[in-house]
Amino acid sequence: MGCERTRLHQQHAGKQFTNLLDETSTRPAGNITRRLSCTAMTLKRLLKWITGMGLALLVSIVLFVVFVDWTWLREPISRRVSSATGRSFVINGDLRIDLSLPPRMVASDLVFGNAAWSSEPTMARIKRLELTIDLFKLLAGRVEFPEIALSEPHLTLEVRPDGVPNWVFNEQDKNHPVDFPTIGVLTIDHGSVTYLDPQVDTALAFEVRTLADGKHSPEFRLEVDGKGRFKGLPTTLHAQGGALLGLRSAHHPYPISAKAILGTTRASIDGSLLDPLHLKGEALHFTLAGSDLALLFPIIGVPFPPSPAYKLVGFLDRSGDVWTFRRFQGTVGQSDLAGDFTVDRGQRPQMIRADLVSKQLVMKDLGGFIGARRGTQASKIRPPSNRVLPAEPFSLEKLQAANADVRFRGEKILTANLPLSRMSAHLLVNDGVLKLAPLDFGIAGGQLVSLIEMDGRQPRIAIHADITAKGLHLDQLFPHSRLAAPNTGTMGGRARLAGHGSSLAQMLASADGETALIMDGGSVGELLLRLSNLDIANSLLTVLGGDKQVPIRCMVGNFKAVKGNFTVQELVLDTLKVNITGSGHVNFTDESLNLRLVPQSKGFSLASLRGPIVITGTFKTPAVRPEMGGVIARGALAVALGAVTSGVGLLIPLLDFGEDKDSNCAALLAQARSDTGVKSSDLAPRSRNRGAPVRPRQPVP
Repeated sequence: MGCERTRLHQQHAGKQFTNLLDETSTRPAGNITRRLSCTAMTLKRLLKWITGMGLALLVSIVLFVVFVDWTWLREPISRRVSSATGRSFVINGDLRIDLSLPPRMVASDLVFGNAAWSSEPTMARIKRLELTIDLFKLLAGRVEFPEIALSEPHLTLEVRPDGVPNWVFNEQDKNHPVDFPTIGVLTIDHGSVTYLDPQVDTALAFEVRTLADGKHSPEFRLEVDGKGRFKGLPTTLHAQGGALLGLRSAHHPYPISAKAILGTTRASIDGSLLDPLHLKGEALHFTLAGSDLALLFPIIGVPFPPSPAYKLVGFLDRSGDVWTFRRFQGTVGQSDLAGDFTVDRGQRPQMIRADLVSKQLVMKDLGGFIGARRGTQASKIRPPSNRVLPAEPFSLEKLQAANADVRFRGEKILTANLPLSRMSAHLLVNDGVLKLAPLDFGIAGGQLVSLIEMDGRQPRIAIHADITAKGLHLDQLFPHSRLAAPNTGTMGGRARLAGHGSSLAQMLASADGETALIMDGGSVGELLLRLSNLDIANSLLTVLGGDKQVPIRCMVGNFKAVKGNFTVQELVLDTLKVNITGSGHVNFTDESLNLRLVPQSKGFSLASLRGPIVITGTFKTPAVRPEMGGVIARGALAVALGAVTSGVGLLIPLLDFGEDKDSNCAALLAQARSDTGVKSSDLAPRSRNRGAPVRPRQPVP
């Protein structure tokens, strides 16, 4: 009845106002004024009534919001979350909604269930959650939280043995992340995150919190401290960054500073991510240091050979699946190293590209590339104590873990025994096949150019090597001896070998092929030649008169390799004074030496034992000695004749009248060139030393 009366009053007021308008043209002005005054009073009463009703409604809403028990919403919210994720979700504590702009919700003791396969029932627990909701955007169909505050949140992230993580919900693709609503400001108080992946022996615990960035700045920063075990390595982490939600912005640099220790490997980053969403950090300063580069393989999956301690500093960047360590500089062992290093994780297998340079390279720091240095990792194979060839197996896993295109240049090489000056290498790896094309060393004033291919697609690596020596200077090959004077001739050679095995020692022990080293011309010290023939008289004269250079007609060393046994085909050093020939073999299977050198003098000597020289023993402990049978016999005969003749016949057995017999150098050189493909240009002859007393070369038969 009350509502009906109100409606009738409103209709009556409307009719009065209409009649008033109709009468203004026919009634006197006084009547019109009285009519307008009555109508105005009626409208005022109507507005008061509407205002009162609005206020009453508002007060009712306020009283409802203030005094209502919002806990009844816990169950509907839990059902909605559980339905969307397939996980249990409950709000065990209070639930309150505050009337404000924007509206604020506070909930306590929230528990989110873990995957059914996990032994830990809870994936996430939050002691207190406080958030605001943008009401107007919610009405437009968009969910946005201007503020979220988490107090004591605890999150457990873990990976199943088959690689499925617990943050994949229902039938969600694990490679597609969950779409989270927009969040304005996120603060975390005493948060923690646990990450477990037993398949790779990883268990990490992190403490997460947001901190005020300075006393007068409203901007927040994120701080993370972590410790535990990553892929079996003891691990610690300390990191600071800008506001957590600043990671969403691709338009504002995100400041970050972090230090991590994994076993003996240390890494730090400092700078800004220019595109945080894609970890693009052109201004990101990166430092990497450790005891052994090989230890990075289990950490980041990029294969490196064993190495001494290292420290590298540069700039880290990412573009899509491509990571780049740009303009880095540092040291590996006692060698400096600089360049660019890129890994493309989008290819299968991953692709490594690098351009590296060392201005001063210590040769022993490269030992890990050939298996000579183990690094800090203990070897599974105990090396033989009496061997010198590297027996450490090459890693097939590393060979197949990545394709590579790496260029390296060593501008200066420091080595204790080898006359190396520089090196350059181009390493290519394609689906388990490694090629060095080429591996070029500057050695003894010449070059040692190698083309090497290692096929790692089988359990035992197959290797093919084509090695060419060009213009090697005899005096620089033996810099601490008087074997040759400077500028007295050069050598060239070639080796073509094929083998198989899992280490360099096994590959050489199975090698088949040919190898040759030749020298056409040049000279050699006379004293060495005399001593090789045990020529006592002429050696004494050479010592008293000074060592002189003797022209070399030819030098040929030609070997045939069968299953690691390198047998002498031709071994000749023919000079104007002495002709030395050799026989025997060098066995890489047991690293043994068995060579016999027979010198034949071309001139007269008053006292010469004329004993062949034998080289025996092993690579580690070689022995060089005269073959004592003939030497002892001549010596004994000399003593006997001396006693019988009162010393007159003492020298008769020691007289050496010599044989002026030359080797067929042309045929020997031709055979060596035919067997191994040595070219005349490989000898790279140079002008003789003008001061050396060298006779003109004799015609070669």
